[in-house]
Amino acid sequence: MRYFFYLIISLLFLQGCGNSGGSDSPSNAVKDFVKALREQNSGRAWNYLSKNSQAMYDDIARSRNQSGKEYFEKSVSDVSTLGMVGMDFDVVDEKKSGDTATVVIMTKEQKTSDLYAVKEGGVWKLDYARSIRESMKKLD
Repeated sequence: MRYFFYLIISLLFLQGCGNSGGSDSPSNAVKDFVKALREQNSGRAWNYLSKNSQAMYDDIARSRNQSGKEYFEKSVSDVSTLGMVGMDFDVVDEKKSGDTATVVIMTKEQKTSDLYAVKEGGVWKLDYARSIRESMKKLD
């Protein structure tokens, strides 16, 4: 009976230590982020963002007297506002270099885009801030 009690306590403890976000690969970090947004779970999507990306939203939100997470949740309520990330796409390539990676996506219209991921705390997260910066460079 004592072992059963310890088993139950252990399982409850492990359940409480659930994954706070992040994926097992760069490609899955992108897919899991988008999946959470499509399921209208912006709180879960927030957890798939890199620290750098969360800091970007914190900086933007500061002038609006909001937290970065609040601003993010309001700004992504419509997935289509995220450009190609909000479209139906396939991952066509993934290139890892240490704790960073480039994920190439392609839409049904054959348009491609590079997204970036970073490994933090042993899991991959979408570096959306870098993805935005790099796409802006291409416009110059």
